[in-house]
Amino acid sequence: MDRFPEALDGLPDPVLIVDADGVVHAGNGRVEDVLGYDPAELEGADLASVLYDPYDGGSGDDLDRYVTDPEPRSMAASLDLVARRADGSEVPVTVSLGPFERDGETYLVVTMVDVRERREKRADLHRRTRTLEALHEATQELLKTTDRVVAAEAAVEYVEDVLDHPIAAIWLFDEETDALEPVAWTDAAEAVVGDHPRFTAEEQSISWEVFESGDPEYVADTHADPDRYNPDSPIRSELVLPLGRYGVIDIGSTRRDGFDGSDLAVARLWAATVTMVFVRIERERQLRVREDEVARERDRLEEFAGLVSHDLRNPLNVARGNLDMIRARLEEGGEEPPEIDTVARSLDRMDALVEDMLALARQGEGIDETEPVTLSALAEECWANVDTADASLVVGEDLRFRADRSRLRQALENLIANAVTHGGDSVTVEVGALADGRGFYLADDGPGIPAEFREEAFAAGVSTDPDGTGFGLKIVAEVADAHGWSLSLADDAEGARFEFRGVDSAAPVTERAE
Repeated sequence: MDRFPEALDGLPDPVLIVDADGVVHAGNGRVEDVLGYDPAELEGADLASVLYDPYDGGSGDDLDRYVTDPEPRSMAASLDLVARRADGSEVPVTVSLGPFERDGETYLVVTMVDVRERREKRADLHRRTRTLEALHEATQELLKTTDRVVAAEAAVEYVEDVLDHPIAAIWLFDEETDALEPVAWTDAAEAVVGDHPRFTAEEQSISWEVFESGDPEYVADTHADPDRYNPDSPIRSELVLPLGRYGVIDIGSTRRDGFDGSDLAVARLWAATVTMVFVRIERERQLRVREDEVARERDRLEEFAGLVSHDLRNPLNVARGNLDMIRARLEEGGEEPPEIDTVARSLDRMDALVEDMLALARQGEGIDETEPVTLSALAEECWANVDTADASLVVGEDLRFRADRSRLRQALENLIANAVTHGGDSVTVEVGALADGRGFYLADDGPGIPAEFREEAFAAGVSTDPDGTGFGLKIVAEVADAHGWSLSLADDAEGARFEFRGVDSAAPVTERAE
């Protein structure tokens, strides 16, 4: 060592001085720190006894080539070798080679960097990446489930597969028993625990505490807990995570402190995922229940419509026929009494009720097919179909969109008829696109809808006209709902202004067709 610079001892990594034959001549103090050798022990040793290339099959040929034909090689060149320690263990190192001349001889400065920590970090990063990828795949599969118990069974399997913890179980809260009931567990959990207990508020348990508090809990040593649920349990460490209002997931280990920080983080993420799946399953179940209720209501409405159509129309037709015969007889004998007009108006009203009820029943059906509709053309068509007397129609900015033309026409005709009925023969009706282009409006300059009727304007049976059926605006609302639109009554309009919003594929029309 005396023949070489003392500065070698100031370097932070192990350094060996080697001649062209691969014989070690000196080393610095860091050699002992990393490799366990006193530098003096290595003087005269063959470099191949300290370093080898794990990728050349153990022959040492590549290392000999580096030594006998030396050339500068930096750490960036990634000469990855393995160093043999004095105790027989091995250390992965990255080596740089720096040839130099001294007293006419060629030597190499061999600098070794211990890369154990770097490789452990890289391996840990790889494990984390693979775990997250597996967790993502597991989430996609779990999202396909539609049953809570099936989802729970899949969730504990993924704990074993993804988190590499084979002992796992899920308890779900049962409102009828007011208890956490075990519903799914791994084979390992059954082998270790046996029959899984139910947990209630009356008995001390970590699972119930976690369920009530909503806070996860990790017990590094269950045997150190005097209040543990089962003192004889072989589970030594336990991680309990809440699943919202649905229950808990319990992951155990037969080793004390069997979970590291990475396990805890991934397990929390998985518990949040399982909770989200349970929320989705519950919402889908509620949606199915609602859809079933709507279907039953629709069936009852259709049945009622059939009853109205058949059983009520027939006697109405008989009554009208007899009324016509009475009128014919009265014409022969003199003036018609006023009671006849009253009966006729009542029959007309009953006819209108029947028509509106049938229309309302039909509006409840979903819309399957739509077609392109131009607002101005449709409004003018509806105007021609309604007795508008001296009323006038104004078309503002036009709009083209897709709709069920027949049903939308019925809705607009109802609104136009209402405007004429309540606004008088000279009322002005205006239709046009909304300012944002996402819908359209129909307004009139009549008296508007009284404040006391506005909140229930679209309810069945509500009408300001004593002779009205109260179904007109309800039918309009059903048409809008069947299209997936919203219908509202503008608050600041002079008369009545109805706005249809959420109209898909709406686009302004720059030129009106003549």
